[in-house]
Amino acid sequence: MIKLKDLLFEKVAHSKKSLEWVGHDYIPMTPKVMQQIMGDTPITVFHNLDPDSIKNKLSQVIGSKKSISSYTTDTEGHLTMGGGVQTSGGVVLGVEGKVLVAGTEDLGSVPDEAGRRWIAPSVLGKILGMKQFQGQGAGIYYRKSLYKYDKKLEDILWKYKTSLLVMPSDPPDVKKKFPPYDNKQKAELIKRYIDASNKFLLKNKNLIKKSFMNNINNPKITKFMSSYGYNELLVYDVKVKDAYIVLDIVGDPNDFNTTEKTLKQIQKDLKPFVKGKIYQGFASGVKKFIKQRGGKV
Repeated sequence: MIKLKDLLFEKVAHSKKSLEWVGHDYIPMTPKVMQQIMGDTPITVFHNLDPDSIKNKLSQVIGSKKSISSYTTDTEGHLTMGGGVQTSGGVVLGVEGKVLVAGTEDLGSVPDEAGRRWIAPSVLGKILGMKQFQGQGAGIYYRKSLYKYDKKLEDILWKYKTSLLVMPSDPPDVKKKFPPYDNKQKAELIKRYIDASNKFLLKNKNLIKKSFMNNINNPKITKFMSSYGYNELLVYDVKVKDAYIVLDIVGDPNDFNTTEKTLKQIQKDLKPFVKGKIYQGFASGVKKFIKQRGGKV
């Protein structure tokens, strides 16, 4: 169960961010709950990033409960040539981590300032094959399903959402009935929502584990993602086993000295994080690197 004091002492900006996802009826996916569902067994996945992200982003994830996006299959060849999703790529990591979410397409997950990941009910519903969570009414159905785990949540959430609609020009009695929530009330709402969500996930743990493990062991590419060709898994407790530097992307074929300097810097930045070997080669070798480590390519 999430502790209220942990929320009270976070920055107000975090509370606002968390409340945004609460307001969108998103589902918080936390390592603590997923560990109870999936267990402690790590899996090997792959993550592509650009050289600048090694120090700027990778350092924030290693040794923490924060999750990263990864993949195990790529049918179109963009990732298996070393390219990135939201970056230029150039560095492919063989990563060991524990499963937070295992999907067959882009999960559209969003973070909050505490490092928690949230996904839309329609995304989880699609993964689990729960038709009631698919379509435009997925969020409403999910929200209502939480009320059976916390009888007070409906009233607290309704009053909060109504308070956001109060205008300065509204009558005094309306302002009095629906005053703005203070930080303590916001923290209480977040706590109740996350606790209820955790109970929902644990209630469905058998289905979640079965669906996630199927996506891990038999990765499929949905029709929606066919033009992209990769699946997506969120993993935490990340350890970098090996790395492959793609010369075609990070190097300059017309400037040997600059390329050498760039490679040395990348190797230096990677060294504190990589437990195994740091390889370098052309894009044509990425597929072999992934396949040798269990990737479905």
